[in-house]
Amino acid sequence: MPKQLNKWLYEKTRNILRWQAKVTRKSIEVEGYNIAYLESKNRNEKTLILIHGLNDEKDAWLMMASALKDKYHLILIDLLGCGESDMAIDFEYTLHNQADFLEKVIIKMTKEKGIDSFSLAGHSMGGLVVLLADRLPIDKFILIDTMGTHVKFTQLEIEAQKVDDISQLPFLNPITKKDFKEAMKMSMYKPLYMPNFMIAHILANKASRLEFEIKKLFDVIDENIRPRENLEKEFSQIKQETLIVWGKEDLSIDVSSAYKMHELIENSTLKVYKECRHYPQVDEPKELAADIVAFLG
Repeated sequence: MPKQLNKWLYEKTRNILRWQAKVTRKSIEVEGYNIAYLESKNRNEKTLILIHGLNDEKDAWLMMASALKDKYHLILIDLLGCGESDMAIDFEYTLHNQADFLEKVIIKMTKEKGIDSFSLAGHSMGGLVVLLADRLPIDKFILIDTMGTHVKFTQLEIEAQKVDDISQLPFLNPITKKDFKEAMKMSMYKPLYMPNFMIAHILANKASRLEFEIKKLFDVIDENIRPRENLEKEFSQIKQETLIVWGKEDLSIDVSSAYKMHELIENSTLKVYKECRHYPQVDEPKELAADIVAFLG
């Protein structure tokens, strides 16, 4: 199937999923870069801002956003260099730099929209980014399978130690259709069905920006798939009420890290989902949505 047709079909499918979640694509310019985001229409409800993980994008939240529609004012942001946001080639994508830039995005966005308070959710690497954006007036935190505490080696970390270049590992950087499906199985307990045209477009897009994606990867993690910056102390400094959510079968960050994070964050609640891996928002979107509603009120 021609690349242009794959792209057209992919975008049509994505737009249907956005329509089902009742979110609309928008953008905001910050320091000369266009940052893409999705926003729900119910502006009178509490605001929840969602930040995706490493090598991911805002649309990874759509299943959960669909379960939360009409309950909150949702804003799903593509971090700089991700998804539909601009690529900043010379930007150093360290966790602190990404957090600093996200702060600028959210400060401008909330000022323009007249938002006085909001809660912030982050998945995986995104959880660390939101914690470092500590100059923001955040009501509550939601941390989902978040990087930053290490207790037990996972199978993925063991595999990483066997190779010279982790960027060649299929689960971090899938190149072929087989790699992509294997990465889905490792990330999700119940992998989504994805038609071939969607997989083909995603892989073609990754291939077109491969060098850039590898640079971003190594700006954040080391050869052991751990954050380059030791930020464990950040968790013990959190004052806000925090919901920690984890997949019991997470192959990327072992569930033992969830219990350690729960110990470090004084005012925290921990939810561990059975039959769930690194993406609770995909494996258990309704259960996660219900826990978020109970937590945020």
